[in-house]
Amino acid sequence: MSDVISILLIDPVPKDRAAILSVLGDRVGEVIEAATAAEAWEKVTDRRRLTMMIAGVDAGTGEEILDLRDHLHIEIGLFPSMICSRDDMTAFYPRVLEIDRLFFKPVNRGVLLEWFEAASQIDVAAVIESGSVDAGPVSAPPPEIETAPSHEPAETPVQPHETSSVQLPEEALPVGTRLGDYKLLREIQQDADFALFEAEQTSIGRKVALKTLYRKHRKDIRWVQGFVNEASARASVNHPAISLVYECDQEMGVNFYTLELVDAPSLADLARRRSELDESVIWKIVEACSSALVYLRESGMSHRLISAQSILMLRSGQARIANPVRGRGAGLTVEQEREQMESLADAIAPFLKKSGGDPQLHLLVERLGSDRIDAVNSIDGLSRVLSPSTPEDDLTGAEIAKLNEQKTDRTAIVVGTAFGVLMLAGFAAAYFFLGSKPEVRDLSGMSKIPEGVFPYQDGEETEVSEFWIGQYEVTISDYAAFLEDISLNPGKIRKIRHPEQPESKVTFKPEKWDEIYEKAVKGGKFYGGEIDPNSPVTGVDWWDAYAYAKWRGGRLPTEQEWEKAARGRAGSIFPWGDEMVNSNFNSGLDHEAGGAVEGGQIDGYRFWSPVDAILADESRYGVIGLAGNVSEWTGTWDSHPDSPDKQVPIKRGASFATKSGFELTARRAGESADERNFWTGFRIASDRATPRIIGGASPGNKGGE
Repeated sequence: MSDVISILLIDPVPKDRAAILSVLGDRVGEVIEAATAAEAWEKVTDRRRLTMMIAGVDAGTGEEILDLRDHLHIEIGLFPSMICSRDDMTAFYPRVLEIDRLFFKPVNRGVLLEWFEAASQIDVAAVIESGSVDAGPVSAPPPEIETAPSHEPAETPVQPHETSSVQLPEEALPVGTRLGDYKLLREIQQDADFALFEAEQTSIGRKVALKTLYRKHRKDIRWVQGFVNEASARASVNHPAISLVYECDQEMGVNFYTLELVDAPSLADLARRRSELDESVIWKIVEACSSALVYLRESGMSHRLISAQSILMLRSGQARIANPVRGRGAGLTVEQEREQMESLADAIAPFLKKSGGDPQLHLLVERLGSDRIDAVNSIDGLSRVLSPSTPEDDLTGAEIAKLNEQKTDRTAIVVGTAFGVLMLAGFAAAYFFLGSKPEVRDLSGMSKIPEGVFPYQDGEETEVSEFWIGQYEVTISDYAAFLEDISLNPGKIRKIRHPEQPESKVTFKPEKWDEIYEKAVKGGKFYGGEIDPNSPVTGVDWWDAYAYAKWRGGRLPTEQEWEKAARGRAGSIFPWGDEMVNSNFNSGLDHEAGGAVEGGQIDGYRFWSPVDAILADESRYGVIGLAGNVSEWTGTWDSHPDSPDKQVPIKRGASFATKSGFELTARRAGESADERNFWTGFRIASDRATPRIIGGASPGNKGGE
């Protein structure tokens, strides 16, 4: 008998046939492809042998394919078959042989290869001899298939074995049910659509967790495909802190997959028992979660939040995270990352010592998911806390914190002894002559806004292409670098001017720029409001904003782009949601002192604030200050509401002087492109993540050709 593996592959969809062949690759010696049972019969009428058959069926073609299989068993002998479909296959169960398998499309690669290896090793003679498939007379070929002149029958014609019909519930299965190689031992949990069991893989005696999709969903391809996609994505995870997924299968209308069974309590269990954990173990838990979150994001996995219930503690003191993957796709949003940090804080807080203990650990828990100015509200923020760029990268978070504290103590002792008096004198002199200058922060970061539709204005779905937008409003420091660069390189001015900019406009200096800049660099006051280099640049007209954006390698955002960056796909009314929260943004509700409200009493600022000061004013994409602080020029022009024949640029967002109309849908028409005031600024947009300053400079080196 030939050792060449020959497969009859039947499927009306060429793409599905190609997918099967791409998985099997050079494992197959010969493939006979056909779109229908009739075409397959024509191609195999003269054959004496087949190794196996793979057929894609639906409710209309399934019986025809199985009739073909039965007749080929008569003509050329027994062979295993794989029947796959996107439809419910319950009707075919009575005709499935012991050597056959049913699979849902698209067939999982690992499951297909496992079946192929097993099927290619089947000893047909041994199967017949064992009685698993009864030998005996068979009926004539079905009338739907035109038969060629009769061939010599196989030495041992076979009668298809009818498996006994098993009635299973539409929802959770009873303990004791067998699904292929698995026996359900106990139920772990269930909800309206899924159940999780402890099961035994009987062939090797291995205990596993087994998740089932209820049979009531077996006819809904969306449910089945979603379940298979989740299993496939989870199975691709390879991280030491995340539990494993073994295989995905379907049996008797039940879709299921098996996972690593981690026999360990969760942090939620330990908290209920009031168990204690050593602080070194808590640091390891935080580090494991941080590493897992970075891995999931970089692997392009959509996943559930890691919580106290999903963090399992092994006897070794290591954390094991119950696989949280939903499928392949977008990771956590900015808002969800903050929720994740809060969830992590809630998980470990019960184990902190009430008094004493590691102060760095207590501080970290206080910062996770908080409203503090030093809050840790992102995956990257947590990574930076745990892995500062120091030579001690291999130490744990606890060890790093302790080492830094020791270094600080030693330095303080030495310096205090040797130079204390001189340093104090120097600081006093510097403060007397120079004043206390505020720190200039790099606030040039960009936030990515994905392509897609969102409910623009009154709910009309509007599509926006992918773009990037400034995470913060342009600051006084940013604008000063722009003015310095074009002063040193006047040739750039003609490159950044708008073509319709009036000839009478000969400078890009904002209103009262010299006075503003002098007070800002010293941290002084302007018109009674505190100002520093990180405050938004104001006193700019539309031409100024356009020129700066072009110099920076970007542009002004359109109205639609600005609104999507602010409202997100869900179309929320405010960056943080749909309910007005007065303290979440810098508005005019406390601009004027008087009555029951003092100036700045509500949001902390009577006038403008540093652009990164109020982090609650943050959209789901991590863009800060869209609701308030200063209104912002956009690249969109429209008719002025009071003069329909007059085209003017549109501003979006409220400001520290705005007392009503705070919704993100509010449109604000400029009086003209020449309008300048101290409550209007802008931010830039770009079609790439890292726009470059015109002439080749980067944001970190603002100036020069």
